[in-house]
Amino acid sequence: MEKQDRQEVQVVDFEELLTYIERRLANAGMKVGRDEIITILQAEEAFLMEKGLIEVVSE
Repeated sequence: MEKQDRQEVQVVDFEELLTYIERRLANAGMKVGRDEIITILQAEEAFLMEKGLIEVVSE
């Protein structure tokens, strides 16, 4: 039997992720603005894409 290449695709709801991060930071006693969180998430995404760990998948 031939081994097939399989990719796992996960879709993350950005608003849900943003709300989760805000809640975690608030629980830790930190108040960070949405713009700052978004900037960090965008930097993380760019880093992971550069390393080939994630990629944009068209629907």
